[in-house]
Amino acid sequence: MTSLACSYPLESELSDRREGARHISVLRVGRALWDGKDQLCVVRNLSMGGLMFECLHVPNVGQRVAIELRSDKEMTGIVRWAKDGNVGVEFDQRVNVEMILKEERNSLLRVRPRAPRFARRGQARLIYGGETATGEIVDISIGGLSCRVDQPIRKGEPIVASIEGIGATNAEVRWEKGDVVGIRFEKPLPWKPFQLWLDQAPRG
Repeated sequence: MTSLACSYPLESELSDRREGARHISVLRVGRALWDGKDQLCVVRNLSMGGLMFECLHVPNVGQRVAIELRSDKEMTGIVRWAKDGNVGVEFDQRVNVEMILKEERNSLLRVRPRAPRFARRGQARLIYGGETATGEIVDISIGGLSCRVDQPIRKGEPIVASIEGIGATNAEVRWEKGDVVGIRFEKPLPWKPFQLWLDQAPRG
């Protein structure tokens, strides 16, 4: 699980035919994992045999990686090249690109696909209706977070969520369960500042 101002799937697709494979130019923000670590990545090209992504911390050629486009979709492969922050990955198994994109479009008709989550700890300041609450972050994505709050906040409440090192953004409480609330940002976080925050935040 865009322009970089919007990190959810775009339907911008440029394709060509190479030996029957469909190559698609996309813009997806995902989660890359290797050596027990995870970071944000921007997937820019996708084919049945592999993909290209951009990230701040580049893996080594030959490194095994997993790429999670959203919380329920992960692909694995080997890094074949890396240059200037861009990385080329060959999949372990070929994927059906059209089916992946079709699933995302169908999901959008029901509910926005959940962006990949990062288990990090930190504090968010939540401002709403003249009140201010402190939230202990449970997990976070480029599009929202869940946190444990020190006072009740109602579902549907419009808020401003402020996270030190990233900044403040308009948001809305989407669900509540006990003292934990789920928050969706009005606009996705800027991906590079978000990755730098992920680098510094303790893991959950």
